[in-house]
Amino acid sequence: MQVCKAFARVAKKNLSNTFIYFIVFVVLLIAMSANASSSNGKQFQVSAVNLCIFDNDNSEASKALTAYLSALHHIVPLAAADRDKLQDNMYYYQIDYVLTIPAGFEDNLNTEKTSAFLETSKRKDSCSGYFVDQQIDSYVRALSLYVKNGVPVSDAITYTQKSFDAVPEVTSVSFTGTEKSNNSGMYYFFQYFPYVILMMLLEGLSPVLMAFRKPLMKARISCGALPLSRVSLQLGLGCLIYVFLWWIGFLGIATIMYGPSKLFSQSGWLCILNSGVYLLIATAIALLLGAFPMDFNMINMIANILGLGMSFLCGIFVPQSFLGEKVLSVGRFLPAYWYVRITNMFGSYANDVFSARTYWMCIGIQLLFFVTLFAVYLCVDRQKSHLKLIG
Repeated sequence: MQVCKAFARVAKKNLSNTFIYFIVFVVLLIAMSANASSSNGKQFQVSAVNLCIFDNDNSEASKALTAYLSALHHIVPLAAADRDKLQDNMYYYQIDYVLTIPAGFEDNLNTEKTSAFLETSKRKDSCSGYFVDQQIDSYVRALSLYVKNGVPVSDAITYTQKSFDAVPEVTSVSFTGTEKSNNSGMYYFFQYFPYVILMMLLEGLSPVLMAFRKPLMKARISCGALPLSRVSLQLGLGCLIYVFLWWIGFLGIATIMYGPSKLFSQSGWLCILNSGVYLLIATAIALLLGAFPMDFNMINMIANILGLGMSFLCGIFVPQSFLGEKVLSVGRFLPAYWYVRITNMFGSYANDVFSARTYWMCIGIQLLFFVTLFAVYLCVDRQKSHLKLIG
């Protein structure tokens, strides 16, 4: 096992480059998992805003609208609708929304566009202001509907208020499976795994393979008693052990952070299988890169191009639901896209629903990528060896 021992000594010299990525990944994973746990189930929350109302109509309908909004939001009283004063209050976050009810509001309830008579102003950086727009529009539409059908204004106000009081409490229901909502932290682990493992293998495994292809190293191996077939076998065994140990290390971290019951659940095993298949792809890419002689700076540049390129095009750093169709059409030609398609089925922040047919289709496509990349590596390796023999 002389070749395996030599492989271990060379890999030890490049351990610092890969270990940095491992430590950074673990730190980011802890931070992302903690954030997911604290925000789980709190993505949407109704909140009251600081609302200022100027009622220039002073009618029964305008007072009803004011009372309805007062029950939902904090009313900030101001003496007059001075433009400069309102802008100052908005700038210093004392007011979030201003509603002006013009004169003639009640008389125009039977028109087609009652809400158009209202004058509103809100902070552009506050999404709550747009929610207030919806509340006002819903109330005025309901009130106007009763008035248009001949109901007196006082009765229309009563019926409108009853209809809003009868709205049931809204609860959030997840239709993504029983385990998906509890996999937020583990989702981040498998989401960022392809970027980290690819960078680690390209900067850790590829230099080791290049070292064995140096003329001095090849000459020393050729002078030994081991046949080339045994040398290749031991070199391949060293690669397998190297890759497998890193994979076990990642799964060990996941076991500590999320517990065996979650990691080795049904969805956990499916994600582990997905990561194992992508591990083969990353290994094939590292082997192919290691077939060409180059310095460490060149390896680092290629690793960043491949790692960051696939991460942004395939949905690792930016969710696929946020990417444009043109970007996704390019990402489909990359193996990480199909890996992320599977992780989206198990993440609580993704919209994809689990499908066994889609899962095995993505696994099969990734295996095709592996077979293709490994076949290209074998062709390049044989061609380079043939050229050396001719030379």
